[in-house]
Amino acid sequence: MGEVYFKKGKQLDVGEYFTQEILRNYPNSMGNGIYFKPYKVHENQRISCIHAVWEENREIGLLPSCVNSTFDYFNQHWYTEIIEDLRAGQRVSWVKPYRSTQLGILMTTVGAGIYDQNQLVGMATVDWEIDTILKAILQIKPTPNSFVLFADKVNNYVIATTEPGIDNNLIMGQPLETIKWYSAQMKDGVSFDYKGVTYIPYIKQLNNGLFLIVNVPLFELFHNAVHHLSVLLSVLLVCTLVIVGLLFIVLRRNINQPISTLTEIAHRISHGELDKDIQIDKPSELAQLASAFNKMKTDIKNQMTELAKISSEKEKIESELAIAKTLQASALPTDFPKDERFELMASMTPAREVGGDFYDFFPIDEDHCAFVMADVSGKGITAALYMMAAKTAIKNMLQAGYPLGTAISKANDSLCENHAEGMFVTAFIGTLNLKTGLVQYINAGHCPPLVKTESGYDYVDTKRHLILGAMPEYQYTCNEFTLKPNNRLFLYTDGVTEAQTKNMKMFGEDRLKKTLNQKELSLSATLDHIHKSIKAYIKGAPQFDDITMMVIEFHRQK
Repeated sequence: MGEVYFKKGKQLDVGEYFTQEILRNYPNSMGNGIYFKPYKVHENQRISCIHAVWEENREIGLLPSCVNSTFDYFNQHWYTEIIEDLRAGQRVSWVKPYRSTQLGILMTTVGAGIYDQNQLVGMATVDWEIDTILKAILQIKPTPNSFVLFADKVNNYVIATTEPGIDNNLIMGQPLETIKWYSAQMKDGVSFDYKGVTYIPYIKQLNNGLFLIVNVPLFELFHNAVHHLSVLLSVLLVCTLVIVGLLFIVLRRNINQPISTLTEIAHRISHGELDKDIQIDKPSELAQLASAFNKMKTDIKNQMTELAKISSEKEKIESELAIAKTLQASALPTDFPKDERFELMASMTPAREVGGDFYDFFPIDEDHCAFVMADVSGKGITAALYMMAAKTAIKNMLQAGYPLGTAISKANDSLCENHAEGMFVTAFIGTLNLKTGLVQYINAGHCPPLVKTESGYDYVDTKRHLILGAMPEYQYTCNEFTLKPNNRLFLYTDGVTEAQTKNMKMFGEDRLKKTLNQKELSLSATLDHIHKSIKAYIKGAPQFDDITMMVIEFHRQK
């Protein structure tokens, strides 16, 4: 959202809206914000930040020092730590726990970079309170002489320990080497000796590099185990004597016939006969057993009914997904134009059975053709239905004869009026003059296209507007460029450039441009070549987003 705010016009009300909505989605955090490097937002403004916080009444407010641009965050230690990690290539940076000078609580901050054309322009942050977590951790004591260590392995510092003889206030922030018994080669459950005592460590690793070690003395661990085992054996012995006594009494009361009856009924139940109840009144023990059989039979019958219902619902969902997939596929045009004036080819490979990407092309009049490349947020049936609504709104407004900017503004109002929570559309929408090659376009928060000229493919420096469906009454204005004869226009969604390997490395814009310039191919062969290149790059990693592409070639002036 920080990148959307930065790239689409830096409208303050949009940035404040995004920041407050994100905080509303993370009610357990303390606050979150976006912070930009000096003079990146406005050339005459050094301090540019938006920060949402929870107020005392649990209402969401904005940090006053950001609102009036007086917060000198460049000298805050959390800012310098995060910016150094981002410059070093980290995607996410966790700050060492620190005590807030204003609130007096122990907290940490996590940050991620905001980029513009691969240039770091700022960061997005979330603040978390860890004081209460730390208090809970320091109370962990499974046995009388056990103790814990809570630390950050990545940044190599101690957060807290309950080791006897160590002052936690003095040890906090010290390197892990300060802990004499600690070793980076420690393994969960592998014992070690310390001060004449053998300990068993239990290690829990967290995703952000933090870890917790609980050290339990070996003699205390086995002492408890032996105690519990002794109690268990005593209980088992008593139960065995009781069972033997009950069996002896039952056998003396000649219960062979009732047992035979129960055996026969159990045999019927195993073959699916679940309607007949067991009627045994004497002796009382077997009457209770018969009642238990009846209950078991009823439970089995109910479970079978429930399983049948679940199976039916699953089949219904699968049927609905198949129908939605068919509807989505039918909504994408496949009769690609090819004549002496221009040629067009497109493809869409969904990440799931029903995706959110879509493309479209259609004539506006005899000399103009419209084209659309779009990406709906989310996946599944909701995304597919929202995709069809967006596609219909754009096409209806353009074919109604409105100018491009007016048509897209009206389509955006229509999507906002029928807004589905959390749904929006990024889109590149344009018209091609089939006589002159003039392309008029609107980029609604979408990926930049590439144009192929005599020197090869290169990115078009397009002006980006607000995404569709985010804000009503937003006015879109169109820009333009001209295709010469035999020039091509390549459009795509972020599923192409953000395709990732198992190591989270993206395909990227530079690799896309390089792949397009590898060889001269037909339009359909170009799409196949990109798709195969992506598949070869990710090396079997799952496809997380739809891959949608379109290539248009302007042949000549008529």
